[in-house]
Amino acid sequence: MATGKPVLGSPARLMLLAAMIAATPLLERCAAVPYEPPVAATVQCERDDGAFAQRLVMPNVPPGLMCLEEVDGVNNALFNRVIFDAAGYKVGHFRRIETKVPGDVVAVVRLSPSLRTISMLTDHLRFDPTRGVIIADLTNREIDLIPPGFPYG
Repeated sequence: MATGKPVLGSPARLMLLAAMIAATPLLERCAAVPYEPPVAATVQCERDDGAFAQRLVMPNVPPGLMCLEEVDGVNNALFNRVIFDAAGYKVGHFRRIETKVPGDVVAVVRLSPSLRTISMLTDHLRFDPTRGVIIADLTNREIDLIPPGFPYG
């Protein structure tokens, strides 16, 4: 008596079973190796970096710029702060700092005009505590050319 159902199940179930069988050796190899935490991020920023101020094209470079990593509770303290480019134009808002796999510390930025989210190295950003804003050493055009997600600029 035929029921019209496949003997081995639906095609989706067969594909899932095949994927599990194919992944078994890989999972076994991963389980055999002890866990090693990722390499700690290295501090990339130098507070008294005269080269950063030289890359800015704004007329009055504010004194006392801080590296983002130096701000206590940076993700909460600077969340949604305005980011200005090297010429002093608003380009977006700060979201958070992340550490990527090779140990690079990046800032996640939400661009204002295009509403894209990008990651850029924190070397390119400084916090101005007197005005409460973040300044990038890249131009608006250079920031717009950074692709969303990873890889980052």
